[in-house]
Amino acid sequence: MAISEQLCWEILKSCKGQTVSSNWLRGDHSSDPPLEHALPLFVIERDLVLRHTKNHIEDSLYFLEKRGYLHRHGFQGLTRVAFQLSESALTALERGAFADEEQQAFREALLDV
Repeated sequence: MAISEQLCWEILKSCKGQTVSSNWLRGDHSSDPPLEHALPLFVIERDLVLRHTKNHIEDSLYFLEKRGYLHRHGFQGLTRVAFQLSESALTALERGAFADEEQQAFREALLDV
């Protein structure tokens, strides 16, 4: 897996403080509140693609989602997709560090490249 700690931080920081409208995500009929600390997938990828490979972006998003830092809203291919920061992501941003086991995974990923 081609995960990068720097890329993971970029993704988390880009979502912090952003809002996704429920109308954008679910349609004009939606009366749900907006998603706080969230961004549409295409917005996340739009800027990252200038500096990172597709595999690094996809692998880092996969890592963050499976480790519970990002919550996916919507389904890729069928509707719009947005990622929202979890409480653990906000805590990690506040602390400025991932858990020790995750930092180990980043170090091991560097050796795999």
